[in-house]
Amino acid sequence: MKNLMRNTLVVFLGMIFSTATVFAQQQQMPPQPEPLSPEEVTDEHLEKISNITQAGQGIQEEADSKMKNVVEDVGIEYQRFQQIMMAQQNPQLANQLQLSSEEEKTLQQIQPELMKINQEAQQKYMTNIEEEGLSILEFQQIAQAIQAHPEVAERFEEINSPEEDG
Repeated sequence: MKNLMRNTLVVFLGMIFSTATVFAQQQQMPPQPEPLSPEEVTDEHLEKISNITQAGQGIQEEADSKMKNVVEDVGIEYQRFQQIMMAQQNPQLANQLQLSSEEEKTLQQIQPELMKINQEAQQKYMTNIEEEGLSILEFQQIAQAIQAHPEVAERFEEINSPEEDG
């Protein structure tokens, strides 16, 4: 459970940062913010991040399900699609991937629909962050602090683990 929440946060961060990257490509954007120091991260911050992360799991599952349906509707196995996506992000894997011209054409055809699903999920993430009372910048700083500082990560995991009677 602990690792699941941390892994979900990593995926969630990836979504937010990829959104930032898309916006940065469209317009000049300042560099990523520095993480907060461990002393600056309160338990309230960590609880908000926990709530956002839990809601983010549902958003991600919904987006994955929609993408899977789109991919499978055009005759590509979802596992194969995931391999292709990972290879496109990792040049070392790309060299090992045997992508047929038919797969390439099919992916180009469904790309707009997949991007739309991804954008909808990102918008839900952003709304979720704001509903918790954080700005995107604050969320990024706190999430980066969880990644950068083991003591903050431990506190985050304690907040996420269910109470045990003992």
